[in-house]
Amino acid sequence: MRSTAGATTGGRRTAGPLTSGHLSHGRRADIQGLRGIAVLLVVLYHANLHVPGGFMGVDVFFVISGFVITGVLLRELEATGSLSLPRFYARRIRRLLPALATMLIAVAVIGVLASPRGSQVVGAHTGIAASLFAANVYLSRLGTGYFDIGTGFDPLLHTWTLGVEEQFYVVFPTLLFVCWKLAKRGKRVVVFVAIASVSAASFGTALALGGSGASSADQQFAFYGSPTRAWEFGVGALLALAGMRVASLSSVTLGLLGLAGLALVGTAAFVIHGTSGFIGWPMLLPVAGALALLTAGVRERAPTTYLLSARPLVWVGDLSYSWYLWHWPTIVFARALFPGAPVSAGAAALSIVPAWLSYRYVENPIRFGARYRGMRTVALAAVCIAAPIAACVALLGAHDLIWRTSALKRWEADRAVYLSSVRGCESSTPLGRRTAARWSRCTWRVPHPRGKIVLLGDSNAAQFTEPVVRAGTRASYDVTVAPRTGCPFIDLRGYWLGVAENNCYRFDLATLSALVRNPPTIVVLANRDDLNISKPEQGYARPNGTVTYNQAEKERLLQQGLRRVLVRLARAGVRVELVRPVPLMPLAPADCAVIRVLLGNCESSISRADVDRELEPAARVERLAARAAPLTHIVDFEPQLCGTTRCSTIRKGTILYFDRDHLSPAGARTLTEPFERIFAAAQ
Repeated sequence: MRSTAGATTGGRRTAGPLTSGHLSHGRRADIQGLRGIAVLLVVLYHANLHVPGGFMGVDVFFVISGFVITGVLLRELEATGSLSLPRFYARRIRRLLPALATMLIAVAVIGVLASPRGSQVVGAHTGIAASLFAANVYLSRLGTGYFDIGTGFDPLLHTWTLGVEEQFYVVFPTLLFVCWKLAKRGKRVVVFVAIASVSAASFGTALALGGSGASSADQQFAFYGSPTRAWEFGVGALLALAGMRVASLSSVTLGLLGLAGLALVGTAAFVIHGTSGFIGWPMLLPVAGALALLTAGVRERAPTTYLLSARPLVWVGDLSYSWYLWHWPTIVFARALFPGAPVSAGAAALSIVPAWLSYRYVENPIRFGARYRGMRTVALAAVCIAAPIAACVALLGAHDLIWRTSALKRWEADRAVYLSSVRGCESSTPLGRRTAARWSRCTWRVPHPRGKIVLLGDSNAAQFTEPVVRAGTRASYDVTVAPRTGCPFIDLRGYWLGVAENNCYRFDLATLSALVRNPPTIVVLANRDDLNISKPEQGYARPNGTVTYNQAEKERLLQQGLRRVLVRLARAGVRVELVRPVPLMPLAPADCAVIRVLLGNCESSISRADVDRELEPAARVERLAARAAPLTHIVDFEPQLCGTTRCSTIRKGTILYFDRDHLSPAGARTLTEPFERIFAAAQ
């Protein structure tokens, strides 16, 4: 994030009731140290260095910004009785926009060849939105979350925080000024009550929209939206407004507050994780921790003040804005250029170099220089907005040109949409209720069929549409496909981040009843059971109705739910071909840098020993469930997809994979003959 609200006026800090602390060159060094801790948490999290809640460092930044900006504005109000909003925004422009514009332009230029192929367009659009201080708005409408694998390859994903903070700067000074002017007496009290009310409403909205029962769209807004983040700035502002009341606390109290603050921030960093539904109450941990540390910093003798004022931490804090800007695109480009290699930590460390260069030659000269004043500041803002937008538009143009090359055309052809999606067969309407003529396109009929094949399961089944249809019709079967992405075909109620997947459950039970009433000859069933077990977001209901996210329990429940399905089908005389999940690749083809795709060097592989180890929980679920159903046969395509010792995304010139856990249509077609042999054996 940033050291934005650098609590400076004209480049120097004036000491007030809450800016006594450990002063260095007119500033509170402990605040810079706290910024240093916050940016380190974010960088460590993005570098995959075992800090699962490090992303909550941005919450610490938001609190600091609210505290410092309010302090600056209050001093001006108390000294002059008014606010110069043009001067305030001029400072923000010089402080923030040049460094941001430099990073955006560089990312757009480098991204022509170094961006992951699958995120080039999204990255360009994010850059345009970031230039207009609206990256959080754009990202909230994408339909993918901050913690989803796909968004993790957008080199500008991190700019959502800048949008939130800029939107705060637009609204807050005016709110503060209006409240101050309306108050006849007790101005600080009136402003305090107003900000407290707005903050309470913001936190309540975050709880309502980010809770377990909220829709995914609401949860997205709760994460990215400035209205649901405003309370974090607000509580920092309230601390600044508390003034002398806080400064009068005893040294012992302040010391204990500091230690508690460190404990709270540490707990947030190492206990909370991105899949724990943290929007709401868990956010109080880093926010309360930051408040406690800011309060403790009133006294320079507090132990935590000495710690945060350490020169290395202060140096990192000074660099925090630039490092925040540069660390994430550096990590994304490194991952794309060296797929599968452990480069994140090295890239995060290397990003210090462009961050320091930006800080030394862009950020500080423009921020503190006397050259950019008056209309020159307006011109600077215009250039810092227009130039990155132009660069991102150029990136979109380069994307279109690259698309026309033979290498990219072939790459895109191998990643075409599955036939089940093209025909609209992945519907929530269960079999047995698909009576309209439109559903006829999801059944392939042959003259004089010997029986009927039905393809069911989640997206792991959808990927097999083409080979199952080809093999089934060649074997003289009618074939119906009815997969549902995200919905494994089991008799078990699932939960995603606490939200019940009722539509999936209803679809599965209704379809199963239809199959029992009108049995097909063969059901081909494929679920991604390994990820259903391992993903911490995925939970399942126990028999008593409570939900578990424990892997061992989920494995047991999945085995029982799958067994109930297989037993009911067996009693109806239905043969089931239960297809095991395909090997999970360390990197998807879409995650390779464009330059690697152009050079035909975009391959990821994993040893078969690692594949077997990763898939063993799913294999165990399927093996135990199938024991109770004599008409169930387990199908494993690992020998067809892998070599003797390794599995790869490319084999014999064919791009086998669409993403990490799904075959491409071209890869799936290589399984047509194996499916033919399976159907022939069932006759």
